[in-house]
Amino acid sequence: MKILITENKVERLKELIKTNGTSQVVNLMGGFDTFCKVMKIDGFMDFLHLFDDLEVVQSEKKEHWTLFRYKKGNNLMIYDRKRNEVHISYDNIWSFLVHKFDLTYPVAQAVTKKWLGEVYNLRRVTTHGEEYDVEYDVEFDDGRGDN
Repeated sequence: MKILITENKVERLKELIKTNGTSQVVNLMGGFDTFCKVMKIDGFMDFLHLFDDLEVVQSEKKEHWTLFRYKKGNNLMIYDRKRNEVHISYDNIWSFLVHKFDLTYPVAQAVTKKWLGEVYNLRRVTTHGEEYDVEYDVEFDDGRGDN
């Protein structure tokens, strides 16, 4: 059986990613390979470009944080302007780069930095895949005491 993939279906799946998260959509579609085929993803940059339209807002809780999200309370990235670091959601973005595209941590850092520079004009930042609760503006405690 051949599945007809239309632009309308791709757009509906992008909307599902916005409301349900990447992992749930991948599971719903029966795995990452099917997801990539339907979404026309040929590589890790195509995957990252799924997130080119995030809403960019100033955090209400931390004056030096910029939040990147589809909906309030579900931050996919947090840009800490004080440290010049971007913390990227592990569950929705980073884990796919490392586990599905088999990128090493340094390569994942390099490609996310490139993508952030091209799409969001963030240059000379350090990127990290973070396992954090995206429902809240969490503090990243790295022991430096400057959160």
